[in-house]
Amino acid sequence: MSDSPSPESILRRLLREPTVHFFAIAIAIFAVYGISQSSNDKLLEIDQREIDARVFMQEMTRGEPLTEEQRQLITSLYVEEQILVREAMAMGLDNDARIHDMLAQKMRHVLSGNIIQPTAGELNDYYNANTARYQSLATVSVDELVFDSREALTDQLLSLLEAGAEAQQLLELEDGSQAPLPNVNSIDLANIFEPAFADTVFAAETGEWSGPFISNRGQHWLRITSRVEARLPALEEITDLVRLDWIAEEEEGRLQEQVDKLWDEYTIIITEAEQE
Repeated sequence: MSDSPSPESILRRLLREPTVHFFAIAIAIFAVYGISQSSNDKLLEIDQREIDARVFMQEMTRGEPLTEEQRQLITSLYVEEQILVREAMAMGLDNDARIHDMLAQKMRHVLSGNIIQPTAGELNDYYNANTARYQSLATVSVDELVFDSREALTDQLLSLLEAGAEAQQLLELEDGSQAPLPNVNSIDLANIFEPAFADTVFAAETGEWSGPFISNRGQHWLRITSRVEARLPALEEITDLVRLDWIAEEEEGRLQEQVDKLWDEYTIIITEAEQE
């Protein structure tokens, strides 16, 4: 008895092959497209370079050449896409706010052109004109002391706070907790507490308790343990950041120039809807 596979089993294996599916779909699409073109007078011109570009992208993604069947499928899908686009435009489906937004964004990318780079002089001028953008805020590290009670403190506690006593000494006299807040700026403190209290803390001397700030946790007292003053980094330290900012601003300016030129090519008429 022969061990050769039967024609039926060979057919079943073929039907499970992905490339066979690709080939079958491609043939079907081409057949439908060929029949439709023979029965109407619509003309659709296809640029082979567009198809080749799609084949190339697929091969780059897969890391291997496509088979002939897969190339035919990509061709047929591109033809189908172009037919659908043509029909959608004929039906006015491109007249949609979301489509307009996507097209406008894509056009902006087209108009922005090539990536540009600043010269050393332009980079230096841009840095000097925007130093406020790159100056770091002053920061402080603080000890936060929270007494559980929101009631007025004893004279003894107030005297110790005024003398800058250590948090552990104060917590021996009143229940509460202590935790550090390292490297916070005035905006950080204003977000945690409120702007007025943040200003009070920053204006205080190092080692001086500021408070109280009342919250649902109790009353907060803050003491600065160290400061880092505001600083402007040298251009050499932040060259990449300044370059990216220059490029973004320059590209936006050049883009707007191109958009303004396009405006000049159009006559704009704004009509008002008639009142019913």
